Amino acid sequence: MRQTADRDPLSTADPSSPVIKSIQSQQELLQQLALRGAWRSILEAIKGQQAADQEQLLCQAAYYTLALAKLRNYSAANAEMLKLGNLNSAHLNKVTEDGLQVSMVPFALRWLQADAGEEPDKMYQLLDYCTQQLQADVNLAATMKSLRATQRLHSISLQDDDFAVGSNPSNMPQSSQERHVQMWARRQHMVVCNLVNRHVRSKEYKVALRWLSWLLTERRDDPGLWSVVGYVQLMLGDIAAADRTFQKAAELLASTRSPDQQRQAQALIRRHQGLLLFARNDFAGALLEFEASGQVLSQAAAALQSRALVYVYSCNLGAAIQVTEDSMQSDLIHYVSEPLLANLCTMYELMDISGNEGADGKTRLLTLIGGILPDDFDASFMQ
Repeated sequence: MRQTADRDPLSTADPSSPVIKSIQSQQELLQQLALRGAWRSILEAIKGQQAADQEQLLCQAAYYTLALAKLRNYSAANAEMLKLGNLNSAHLNKVTEDGLQVSMVPFALRWLQADAGEEPDKMYQLLDYCTQQLQADVNLAATMKSLRATQRLHSISLQDDDFAVGSNPSNMPQSSQERHVQMWARRQHMVVCNLVNRHVRSKEYKVALRWLSWLLTERRDDPGLWSVVGYVQLMLGDIAAADRTFQKAAELLASTRSPDQQRQAQALIRRHQGLLLFARNDFAGALLEFEASGQVLSQAAAALQSRALVYVYSCNLGAAIQVTEDSMQSDLIHYVSEPLLANLCTMYELMDISGNEGADGKTRLLTLIGGILPDDFDASFMQ
């Protein structure tokens, strides 16, 4: 047997097959429910459904486990993962016509397994797996590129059907191979970003910066990534380094073309300046920058939290609460998020002198947002 590889099990199937159409229809339904945060509906949709084959069973398991995790039923989610056993087991592979072992396990299941718990060990194992898959695809793409060059130079040696689309990834068109390489590169970067977040939460800022530096070797021209580097440098207290990093991000943002992109770029630059001023204890200057940044919708929620933080550090807790409440009432959809609501509830508790003000504030808040919360919203901090 040749090396095991992860492939989309539907990518080489006959799209006209009734079974495939049924599988795709259910996948589309589950995807739409997930996008809406309707996790309980996903559980109901899968319960009692008979999977057509092992591939559909694994797809259902991925959505079912994700829904349980989103609803914070971690014991049940863990039980579902245990039912599957080792995701690298041979019984979860299928063998293609040309002898290649192909894993049927959706990447989402590997992600859920690695993301469980606070320890990063499993996520590092997933990073190794992604790197192996990426390297295998890169090697394959390089080999096929060489073969195609040979075909152009010696057309008699190879025939068109030697490169026909089939279940073997080496038979994929060049564009499909490139997309497959890009897919594994994206997954690899996603895992690294998860590791960065874990190390930041653990206040291991230098480790986080090392991984961010690695990402920069892959995405040197990404101003958003440079911004994250600057944020972590500020957490380390290295204001000078953060200033240089934000300047690099500003240089990259200067190349934006459309008016909307220019507004987005300017909002991010103003946010950077606000963070630097805040780090230098210039709260009045920081507040002006955050207010300017918040005029652009994509930066509004982050700018609002920053403005509230400035008021807290300026010993004006009432203003911090007022600006947060006013913004939420004006645009619930864009301002309602768990971090922002948790911060607001914490401020209510800090203002709670008589023992009732905090509870009254949370009651008003629940009344305001109760109708738009997704299934996975954690309201425990509002009790």
